[in-house]
Amino acid sequence: MSQNKTIGYAVASAICSVLSLARPMLSAARIAMKRKSTALQGLQKIGLACIVSKRALRFTCILGFVYISACQPEGVRQRVVSSSGFVESEDLFTPVDTIRFDASVVIGTISFVDISGNGDFLLTDVVMRALHVFTASGDHIRTFKVTQCNPEAGGILFSAKFLENGDMMVATSQGVYTFNADGSCKERLPTEIPRSPSFCERQDTVYFVSPSRRPRPTIHAYSIESGAVREYGLRVPQFPRTTGVKRGYRGRQIACFERGVFYRYAEGSDGEPLFLDDDPVVHRPMFYRPPKRDATSENIAGDLRDLEKEFTYSNGLFKLDDDHRLVTFEYLAEARMNIVNMDTQTSVSTTTDRFIMLATNGFLYVSGDNELLSSGEIGNRTLEVWQFHPFDLSSTEPLK
Repeated sequence: MSQNKTIGYAVASAICSVLSLARPMLSAARIAMKRKSTALQGLQKIGLACIVSKRALRFTCILGFVYISACQPEGVRQRVVSSSGFVESEDLFTPVDTIRFDASVVIGTISFVDISGNGDFLLTDVVMRALHVFTASGDHIRTFKVTQCNPEAGGILFSAKFLENGDMMVATSQGVYTFNADGSCKERLPTEIPRSPSFCERQDTVYFVSPSRRPRPTIHAYSIESGAVREYGLRVPQFPRTTGVKRGYRGRQIACFERGVFYRYAEGSDGEPLFLDDDPVVHRPMFYRPPKRDATSENIAGDLRDLEKEFTYSNGLFKLDDDHRLVTFEYLAEARMNIVNMDTQTSVSTTTDRFIMLATNGFLYVSGDNELLSSGEIGNRTLEVWQFHPFDLSSTEPLK
């Protein structure tokens, strides 16, 4: 089986190379093509290559149907759009609430946050090696641990999210696990899925990204219904050593929208689409200084410090709402965020000194202060909720 898989991916790699040679012939025709679905888009592109090429290429393309997800075309030209400028964060966000979590539950640290469709919070607690579920108002529902699946599993907790079916998925240093809504263990996912990934869900499929995987970063797509795993090869980073080390904000390297899936590289100024359309657009903030060189293997730690002073690196990608993606940058950047309106293909930059825990449904959740209890003791850390006001660049004023 492993030999067949190796042969299959070798064939897929060859197909990628052949299709990249055919790209000039396809460019005019592809402009007229509109994406209706991910699978159809891939089939349309391969099918079109078969029509315009010779018989040998037709045969190669037919083989490519089986491994259609195994490659992302090399050398795809992305249209770079500059940010429209800087907007103060108070003009884009308004504080509307503070979430205080039940003080009877001791939370070691809130390292990752997710929210369900009905407003429940799922907190990843690295210190206590536990997952906590709270109501929208902060009342405790349950606490559970990965060791419920396997006493020897454990490992380091990376992130946990609610699935649309009510289950919960947890990524650890030793694998990925799913739990039922009541906190009971459901299953461990297939071992093909890399450990400690970032993930998001779209149309009953969970996408896992592993940008540090070599020689080619990959996304694994896991079907919740069938359990099948499909692998997507991403573009090879321009600076692979830096990309492999700068893994960014734990759990925030991929974001799923109705319109598609986006992933992030440290060297990039924006999220990049997994499913390429005819005009992939990447936004670049005005403060962004694109990296010009890679880290060296001899002294990578020292080299990274020098690189961070010279260039700008992103560290997180969020789904602010269905129409806006949010990219965060490392602390040395002049601004911490760039917000992209995917409908108008415009973007603005802003900054905040607050740590962003979650962005969803038009709200930003930032880390607040620890609650001061009536007894005088220090309680759990709070979450501040900021409402997003979409910007209208025609008036240079955010829409209130």
